[in-house]
Amino acid sequence: MYENIQVRNFRCITRLDVDDLAQVNLFVGQNNCGKTTLLEAFFLLIGATNPELPARVNIFRGLPFVSNDLWASYFYNLDSTIPIEIIGQMRQSHNKQHLSIHPRQKKASVIPNSGTATLSFVGDSKRGLELDGLELHYKDSDSLDTETVCKLSLKGNELVFEGYKEPPVRGIFVSPTTEFDWRARFDSIQQHKRTKKLISAIQLIEPRLSDFRLNASGVLVGDIGLASLIPFTLFGGGTARFLSIAMSMLDSPKGIVLIDEIESGLHYSVQQTVWEAVFAWANEFDVQVIATTHSYECIKAYKKCATDSLFPDQAKLFRIERKNELFSVVTYPPDELDRFLRKMWEVR
Repeated sequence: MYENIQVRNFRCITRLDVDDLAQVNLFVGQNNCGKTTLLEAFFLLIGATNPELPARVNIFRGLPFVSNDLWASYFYNLDSTIPIEIIGQMRQSHNKQHLSIHPRQKKASVIPNSGTATLSFVGDSKRGLELDGLELHYKDSDSLDTETVCKLSLKGNELVFEGYKEPPVRGIFVSPTTEFDWRARFDSIQQHKRTKKLISAIQLIEPRLSDFRLNASGVLVGDIGLASLIPFTLFGGGTARFLSIAMSMLDSPKGIVLIDEIESGLHYSVQQTVWEAVFAWANEFDVQVIATTHSYECIKAYKKCATDSLFPDQAKLFRIERKNELFSVVTYPPDELDRFLRKMWEVR
Protein backbone atom coordinates (compact mmCIF):
# COMPACT_ATOMS: atom_id res chain seq x y z
CA MET A 1 0.00 0.00 0.00
CA TYR A 2 1.11 3.53 -0.73
CA GLU A 3 1.66 6.10 1.99
CA ASN A 4 2.23 9.04 -0.34
CA ILE A 5 2.75 9.98 -3.96
CA GLN A 6 4.31 12.91 -5.82
CA VAL A 7 3.44 13.67 -9.45
CA ARG A 8 5.39 16.07 -11.66
CA ASN A 9 4.73 17.27 -15.24
CA PHE A 10 2.23 14.55 -16.10
CA ARG A 11 -0.75 15.38 -18.33
CA CYS A 12 -2.56 18.36 -16.73
CA ILE A 13 -0.56 18.17 -13.48
CA THR A 14 2.44 20.41 -12.89
CA ARG A 15 3.09 19.34 -9.29
CA LEU A 16 0.80 17.41 -6.96
CA ASP A 17 1.68 15.82 -3.60
CA VAL A 18 -0.66 13.51 -1.68
CA ASP A 19 0.37 12.45 1.83
CA ASP A 20 -0.98 10.08 4.47
CA LEU A 21 -2.97 7.84 2.16
CA ALA A 22 -5.32 5.41 3.88
CA GLN A 23 -6.56 1.97 2.85
CA VAL A 24 -9.77 3.24 1.23
CA ASN A 25 -9.30 6.66 -0.38
CA LEU A 26 -11.78 8.83 -2.27
CA PHE A 27 -10.70 11.81 -4.38
CA VAL A 28 -13.07 14.62 -5.35
CA GLY A 29 -12.71 17.95 -7.10
CA GLN A 30 -13.91 19.99 -10.04
CA ASN A 31 -13.45 18.91 -13.63
CA ASN A 32 -9.89 19.07 -14.97
CA CYS A 33 -8.36 19.19 -11.49
CA GLY A 34 -6.35 16.01 -12.15
CA LYS A 35 -8.36 13.20 -10.51
CA THR A 36 -8.11 10.75 -13.41
CA THR A 37 -4.53 11.82 -14.11
CA LEU A 38 -3.64 10.99 -10.51
CA LEU A 39 -5.09 7.48 -10.89
CA GLU A 40 -3.07 7.05 -14.08
CA ALA A 41 0.06 8.14 -12.21
CA PHE A 42 -0.59 5.48 -9.56
CA PHE A 43 -1.14 2.88 -12.28
CA LEU A 44 2.11 3.75 -14.06
CA LEU A 45 4.08 3.68 -10.79
CA ILE A 46 2.60 0.33 -9.72
CA GLY A 47 3.59 -1.19 -13.06
CA ALA A 48 6.67 0.93 -13.68
CA THR A 49 8.53 -2.02 -15.23
CA ASN A 50 5.75 -2.78 -17.70
CA PRO A 51 6.22 -0.66 -20.86
CA GLU A 52 2.67 -1.42 -22.07
CA LEU A 53 1.02 0.75 -19.43
CA PRO A 54 1.44 4.19 -21.05
CA ALA A 55 -0.37 2.82 -24.10
CA ARG A 56 -3.09 1.36 -21.89
CA VAL A 57 -3.81 4.63 -20.07
CA ASN A 58 -4.41 6.30 -23.43
CA ILE A 59 -6.91 3.54 -24.23
CA PHE A 60 -8.65 4.39 -20.94
CA ARG A 61 -8.92 7.93 -22.33
CA GLY A 62 -10.64 6.67 -25.47
CA LEU A 63 -7.51 6.64 -27.67
CA PRO A 64 -7.25 3.02 -28.88
CA PHE A 65 -5.01 4.01 -31.80
CA VAL A 66 -1.29 4.78 -31.62
CA SER A 67 0.55 7.57 -33.39
CA ASN A 68 3.88 9.32 -32.94
CA ASP A 69 1.82 12.50 -32.60
CA LEU A 70 0.46 11.23 -29.25
CA TRP A 71 3.73 10.81 -27.35
CA ALA A 72 3.78 14.48 -26.34
CA SER A 73 0.28 14.14 -24.79
CA TYR A 74 1.76 12.52 -21.66
CA PHE A 75 3.82 15.61 -20.80
CA TYR A 76 2.50 18.79 -19.21
CA ASN A 77 1.61 21.36 -21.87
CA LEU A 78 2.96 18.89 -24.46
CA ASP A 79 6.48 19.91 -23.40
CA SER A 80 8.55 16.72 -23.59
CA THR A 81 11.77 18.54 -22.64
CA ILE A 82 10.72 18.21 -18.98
CA PRO A 83 10.51 14.54 -17.91
CA ILE A 84 7.56 13.13 -16.00
CA GLU A 85 8.35 12.13 -12.42
CA ILE A 86 6.18 9.92 -10.21
CA ILE A 87 7.49 9.11 -6.73
CA GLY A 88 5.73 7.00 -4.15
CA GLN A 89 6.50 5.49 -0.76
CA MET A 90 5.04 2.24 0.53
CA ARG A 91 3.42 2.19 3.98
CA GLN A 92 4.77 -0.98 5.53
CA SER A 93 8.24 -1.27 4.03
CA HIS A 94 8.83 2.50 3.53
CA ASN A 95 10.36 1.51 0.20
CA LYS A 96 10.56 4.62 -1.99
CA GLN A 97 9.82 4.15 -5.69
CA HIS A 98 10.87 6.53 -8.43
CA LEU A 99 9.62 6.50 -12.01
CA SER A 100 10.73 9.02 -14.62
CA ILE A 101 9.39 9.02 -18.16
CA HIS A 102 11.44 10.49 -20.99
CA PRO A 103 10.74 10.92 -24.69
CA ARG A 104 12.61 8.86 -27.26
CA GLN A 105 13.68 11.07 -30.13
CA LYS A 106 14.85 10.65 -33.69
CA LYS A 107 16.08 13.14 -36.24
CA ALA A 108 13.38 14.72 -38.36
CA SER A 109 12.85 12.64 -41.46
CA VAL A 110 13.37 13.53 -45.08
CA ILE A 111 10.33 12.47 -47.09
CA PRO A 112 10.70 11.89 -50.84
CA ASN A 113 7.79 13.24 -52.88
CA SER A 114 7.66 12.90 -56.67
CA GLY A 115 11.42 12.94 -56.94
CA THR A 116 11.97 15.86 -54.56
CA ALA A 117 12.84 15.77 -50.85
CA THR A 118 10.86 17.72 -48.28
CA LEU A 119 12.63 18.53 -45.01
CA SER A 120 10.77 19.13 -41.77
CA PHE A 121 12.15 22.54 -40.67
CA VAL A 122 12.16 24.08 -37.19
CA GLY A 123 13.33 27.52 -36.08
CA ASP A 124 16.59 26.30 -34.57
CA SER A 125 20.20 25.96 -35.72
CA LYS A 126 20.14 22.30 -34.71
CA ARG A 127 18.51 19.62 -36.77
CA GLY A 128 14.85 19.06 -35.85
CA LEU A 129 13.86 16.09 -33.67
CA GLU A 130 10.69 14.01 -33.68
CA LEU A 131 9.27 12.00 -30.80
CA ASP A 132 9.68 8.30 -31.40
CA GLY A 133 8.33 6.68 -28.23
CA LEU A 134 8.88 6.73 -24.48
CA GLU A 135 11.47 5.43 -22.01
CA LEU A 136 10.50 4.48 -18.44
CA HIS A 137 13.32 4.66 -15.88
CA TYR A 138 12.54 2.99 -12.56
CA LYS A 139 14.45 2.45 -9.34
CA ASP A 140 13.57 2.08 -5.68
CA SER A 141 15.27 2.44 -2.32
CA ASP A 142 15.62 -1.33 -1.97
CA SER A 143 18.00 -1.44 -4.94
CA LEU A 144 19.45 2.02 -5.49
CA ASP A 145 22.25 0.72 -7.71
CA THR A 146 19.84 -0.92 -10.17
CA GLU A 147 17.74 1.02 -12.65
CA THR A 148 15.21 -0.75 -14.83
CA VAL A 149 14.69 0.88 -18.24
CA CYS A 150 11.65 -0.01 -20.33
CA LYS A 151 10.87 1.33 -23.77
CA LEU A 152 7.90 1.58 -26.08
CA SER A 153 7.89 2.81 -29.63
CA LEU A 154 5.95 2.53 -32.84
CA LYS A 155 7.41 0.47 -35.71
CA GLY A 156 5.21 0.73 -38.72
CA ASN A 157 1.72 0.16 -37.36
CA GLU A 158 2.75 -1.92 -34.36
CA LEU A 159 3.82 -1.00 -30.85
CA VAL A 160 7.14 -2.47 -29.74
CA PHE A 161 7.83 -3.02 -26.03
CA GLU A 162 11.30 -3.58 -24.57
CA GLY A 163 12.60 -4.37 -21.08
CA TYR A 164 9.49 -5.83 -19.43
CA LYS A 165 9.95 -6.97 -15.83
CA GLU A 166 7.22 -8.40 -13.58
CA PRO A 167 5.91 -5.64 -11.25
CA PRO A 168 6.10 -6.58 -7.55
CA VAL A 169 2.56 -5.35 -6.76
CA ARG A 170 -0.73 -6.06 -8.54
CA GLY A 171 -2.65 -3.01 -9.67
CA ILE A 172 -6.03 -2.94 -11.43
CA PHE A 173 -7.57 0.12 -13.11
CA VAL A 174 -11.37 0.21 -13.30
CA SER A 175 -13.02 2.86 -15.45
CA PRO A 176 -16.04 3.13 -17.76
CA THR A 177 -13.75 2.09 -20.63
CA THR A 178 -12.48 -1.08 -18.89
CA GLU A 179 -15.88 -2.42 -17.85
CA PHE A 180 -15.82 -5.66 -19.79
CA ASP A 181 -12.37 -7.14 -19.12
CA TRP A 182 -14.16 -9.92 -17.24
CA ARG A 183 -12.91 -13.08 -18.89
CA ALA A 184 -9.42 -13.46 -17.40
CA ARG A 185 -10.53 -12.00 -14.08
CA PHE A 186 -13.39 -14.46 -13.72
CA ASP A 187 -11.09 -17.37 -14.51
CA SER A 188 -8.72 -16.24 -11.74
CA ILE A 189 -11.62 -15.88 -9.27
CA GLN A 190 -12.77 -19.42 -10.10
CA GLN A 191 -9.26 -20.78 -9.58
CA HIS A 192 -9.12 -19.25 -6.11
CA LYS A 193 -12.64 -20.48 -5.20
CA ARG A 194 -14.13 -17.03 -4.76
CA THR A 195 -17.07 -17.48 -7.15
CA LYS A 196 -19.61 -17.77 -4.32
CA LYS A 197 -18.39 -14.48 -2.85
CA LEU A 198 -18.83 -12.86 -6.24
CA ILE A 199 -22.37 -14.21 -6.70
CA SER A 200 -23.34 -13.12 -3.17
CA ALA A 201 -22.06 -9.62 -3.90
CA ILE A 202 -23.96 -9.22 -7.17
CA GLN A 203 -27.13 -10.54 -5.52
CA LEU A 204 -27.11 -7.38 -3.39
CA ILE A 205 -28.28 -5.41 -6.43
CA GLU A 206 -29.58 -8.27 -8.63
CA PRO A 207 -31.28 -10.74 -6.26
CA ARG A 208 -32.46 -12.99 -9.11
CA LEU A 209 -28.90 -14.06 -9.92
CA SER A 210 -28.18 -17.64 -8.85
CA ASP A 211 -25.13 -18.51 -10.94
CA PHE A 212 -22.89 -17.28 -13.72
CA ARG A 213 -20.15 -18.75 -15.87
CA LEU A 214 -18.15 -18.33 -19.06
CA ASN A 215 -19.84 -19.92 -22.07
CA ALA A 216 -18.06 -21.66 -24.96
CA SER A 217 -17.50 -18.32 -26.68
CA GLY A 218 -15.83 -16.83 -23.61
CA VAL A 219 -18.82 -14.61 -22.80
CA LEU A 220 -19.80 -14.19 -19.14
CA VAL A 221 -23.43 -15.30 -18.76
CA GLY A 222 -25.74 -15.35 -15.74
CA ASP A 223 -28.72 -17.34 -14.52
CA ILE A 224 -31.65 -15.18 -13.34
CA GLY A 225 -34.31 -17.89 -13.63
CA LEU A 226 -35.11 -17.53 -17.32
CA ALA A 227 -35.22 -20.36 -19.87
CA SER A 228 -31.53 -19.83 -20.67
CA LEU A 229 -28.50 -17.97 -19.38
CA ILE A 230 -28.09 -14.41 -20.65
CA PRO A 231 -24.92 -12.36 -21.30
CA PHE A 232 -23.99 -10.22 -18.32
CA THR A 233 -23.66 -7.17 -20.54
CA LEU A 234 -27.48 -7.22 -20.80
CA PHE A 235 -27.99 -6.96 -17.04
CA GLY A 236 -27.85 -3.17 -17.00
CA GLY A 237 -25.06 -0.63 -16.60
CA GLY A 238 -25.14 -0.47 -12.81
CA THR A 239 -24.93 -4.24 -12.36
CA ALA A 240 -22.11 -4.46 -14.89
CA ARG A 241 -20.26 -1.64 -13.11
CA PHE A 242 -20.58 -3.35 -9.74
CA LEU A 243 -19.41 -6.62 -11.28
CA SER A 244 -16.24 -4.93 -12.58
CA ILE A 245 -15.52 -3.44 -9.15
CA ALA A 246 -16.24 -6.74 -7.38
CA MET A 247 -14.04 -8.75 -9.74
CA SER A 248 -11.17 -6.31 -9.35
CA MET A 249 -11.33 -6.45 -5.55
CA LEU A 250 -11.57 -10.26 -5.41
CA ASP A 251 -8.76 -10.69 -7.94
CA SER A 252 -6.15 -8.50 -6.24
CA PRO A 253 -5.31 -9.63 -2.66
CA LYS A 254 -2.61 -7.34 -1.20
CA GLY A 255 -2.86 -5.28 -4.37
CA ILE A 256 -4.18 -1.85 -5.32
CA VAL A 257 -7.48 -1.14 -7.07
CA LEU A 258 -7.95 2.20 -8.83
CA ILE A 259 -11.56 3.11 -9.62
CA ASP A 260 -12.31 6.13 -11.78
CA GLU A 261 -15.79 7.61 -11.34
CA ILE A 262 -16.90 4.85 -8.97
CA GLU A 263 -20.50 6.08 -9.10
CA SER A 264 -20.75 5.72 -12.92
CA GLY A 265 -23.90 3.83 -13.88
CA LEU A 266 -24.95 3.25 -10.26
CA HIS A 267 -28.25 4.56 -8.93
CA TYR A 268 -27.82 6.59 -5.76
CA SER A 269 -29.88 4.03 -3.82
CA VAL A 270 -27.25 1.27 -4.28
CA GLN A 271 -24.12 3.36 -3.73
CA GLN A 272 -23.99 2.60 -0.02
CA THR A 273 -24.29 -1.13 -0.82
CA VAL A 274 -21.33 -0.83 -3.18
CA TRP A 275 -19.20 1.01 -0.62
CA GLU A 276 -20.08 -1.51 2.09
CA ALA A 277 -18.79 -4.29 -0.16
CA VAL A 278 -15.64 -2.31 -1.05
CA PHE A 279 -14.80 -1.67 2.61
CA ALA A 280 -15.42 -5.33 3.51
CA TRP A 281 -13.21 -6.64 0.70
CA ALA A 282 -10.47 -4.09 1.37
CA ASN A 283 -10.33 -5.38 4.93
CA GLU A 284 -10.61 -9.09 4.06
CA PHE A 285 -8.12 -9.13 1.17
CA ASP A 286 -5.81 -6.31 2.33
CA VAL A 287 -6.49 -4.23 -0.78
CA GLN A 288 -5.79 -0.51 -1.04
CA VAL A 289 -8.54 1.36 -2.89
CA ILE A 290 -8.07 4.72 -4.60
CA ALA A 291 -11.26 6.01 -6.19
CA THR A 292 -12.67 9.21 -7.67
CA THR A 293 -16.20 10.59 -7.84
CA HIS A 294 -18.23 13.57 -9.03
CA SER A 295 -21.28 12.56 -7.00
CA TYR A 296 -22.41 14.18 -3.77
CA GLU A 297 -24.58 11.10 -3.06
CA CYS A 298 -21.50 8.90 -3.49
CA ILE A 299 -19.62 10.95 -0.90
CA LYS A 300 -22.52 10.62 1.55
CA ALA A 301 -22.56 6.84 1.07
CA TYR A 302 -18.78 6.71 1.48
CA LYS A 303 -18.98 8.71 4.70
CA LYS A 304 -21.64 6.40 6.15
CA CYS A 305 -19.64 3.26 5.32
CA ALA A 306 -16.37 4.76 6.56
CA THR A 307 -17.98 5.58 9.90
CA ASP A 308 -19.59 2.15 10.26
CA SER A 309 -16.64 0.07 9.04
CA LEU A 310 -14.34 -1.93 11.28
CA PHE A 311 -11.43 0.38 10.47
CA PRO A 312 -12.74 3.96 10.10
CA ASP A 313 -9.26 5.38 10.62
CA GLN A 314 -8.26 3.77 7.32
CA ALA A 315 -10.63 5.87 5.21
CA LYS A 316 -9.92 9.37 3.90
CA LEU A 317 -11.43 11.80 1.45
CA PHE A 318 -9.13 14.11 -0.50
CA ARG A 319 -10.24 17.21 -2.38
CA ILE A 320 -7.92 18.28 -5.19
CA GLU A 321 -7.93 22.02 -5.77
CA ARG A 322 -6.44 23.70 -8.81
CA LYS A 323 -5.76 27.35 -9.45
CA ASN A 324 -4.15 27.84 -12.84
CA GLU A 325 -0.94 25.77 -12.64
CA LEU A 326 -0.96 25.30 -8.86
CA PHE A 327 -2.39 22.15 -7.29
CA SER A 328 -3.15 21.44 -3.64
CA VAL A 329 -4.91 18.71 -1.67
CA VAL A 330 -7.22 19.08 1.33
CA THR A 331 -7.61 15.93 3.45
CA TYR A 332 -10.73 14.89 5.35
CA PRO A 333 -10.61 11.89 7.69
CA PRO A 334 -14.01 10.31 8.55
CA ASP A 335 -14.62 12.48 11.61
CA GLU A 336 -14.39 15.61 9.43
CA LEU A 337 -16.58 14.41 6.56
CA ASP A 338 -19.69 15.88 8.19
CA ARG A 339 -18.03 19.28 8.04
CA PHE A 340 -17.23 18.72 4.37
CA LEU A 341 -20.81 17.68 3.57
CA ARG A 342 -22.34 20.56 5.54
CA LYS A 343 -20.46 23.09 3.48
CA MET A 344 -22.06 21.57 0.36
CA TRP A 345 -18.92 22.19 -1.65
CA GLU A 346 -19.35 21.65 -5.35
CA VAL A 347 -17.53 18.46 -6.37
CA ARG A 348 -18.99 17.87 -9.81
